[in-house]
Amino acid sequence: MTNAPVPRSRLRGLDGIRFLAAAAVVGYHYTGIATHYWGTAPHNVFPTLNQITRYGYLGVELFFMISGFVILMTAYARPIERFTASRVARLFPAYWAAVVITVVLQIFWDGGRNLSAPDILLNLTMTQEAFDVTNVQGAFWTLWPELKFYLLIGVFILVGITRRRIIALAVLWPLIAQLAKATDSGMLMSLLMPAYAPYFALGMLLFLLYRDGNDAVVWLAAGYAWVFCLWRATEAAEHKSDLAEVYTSPVVVGLIVTAAAVSIWLVSSGPLRSLDWRPLTILGALTYPLYLVHGQFGFAVIDTLHERLPAYVVLALAIGVSLLIAVALHYLVERRWHDRLRDAVARGLRPAPTTDASRA
Repeated sequence: MTNAPVPRSRLRGLDGIRFLAAAAVVGYHYTGIATHYWGTAPHNVFPTLNQITRYGYLGVELFFMISGFVILMTAYARPIERFTASRVARLFPAYWAAVVITVVLQIFWDGGRNLSAPDILLNLTMTQEAFDVTNVQGAFWTLWPELKFYLLIGVFILVGITRRRIIALAVLWPLIAQLAKATDSGMLMSLLMPAYAPYFALGMLLFLLYRDGNDAVVWLAAGYAWVFCLWRATEAAEHKSDLAEVYTSPVVVGLIVTAAAVSIWLVSSGPLRSLDWRPLTILGALTYPLYLVHGQFGFAVIDTLHERLPAYVVLALAIGVSLLIAVALHYLVERRWHDRLRDAVARGLRPAPTTDASRA
């Protein structure tokens, strides 16, 4: 292993890429995928912009790569209690707030998702996908694969994280997941996520390159995972064409997936690893709340105003409203409750001290 960069506690370039992934998803939902909120298909409203935003769904695949990198970095050399507390505190405060304010929105907007009280309560657990219950916000579906990845990493922590085990997991996981799909093993498919496993695996291997430097075995494993990612992404292109009601090129999809992986390498192990622009961290902090709220709130703006104002003005207002809510969630919820929840969960999971009476 050679040329190992000095690990830093914060990779600001990765924050910037994370925000770009969120922006891509926002663009896809507002102007890429075919929805009824504009009164017609978005490719009719934004014929030029749609040529780009129809591929914005790949921001989710980029998110999964980043998660493979960041979550493994978070878990490395940490006890399970600290890992669990950090994930709970990171995910739930903004999520709970997003569920509540979205439910309030949908009381006043008849174009939203009108869920029953039990379904709303189940949404608060973030496990609604397991029960086939509608998400309060459409984008929430990605949180279920993330939770399952966290569970896998939690088990990994208990077993013991080592370099060799990371490589073995990253190589075998996508393959076994595909075998589960080929043999129609429903439970294994649900746990192993054949559609998303390659992206998490590639992110984990990119973290190893960042942590330990260039290594032939890791590069070979990363190339192997990249092939799986390409195959998965291009296979889904036809389905994405149906969703957008326009042609989605498998070649362009493959190039974007490759560029996504390269961008993570560039800002972590490559020439841009020294990038230290503070505003990128601010953008990174807004990524999660923006992702959580942009769907229904942006759609409400579009649905309400698309017949009254020019399309690009409505688009700017939808983005602006979503960003303002994201800023409010970050500063009023995440900044106030992250540390408190993390510390409370860590205390609750800490092993109880052994007393003389218990040893008797």
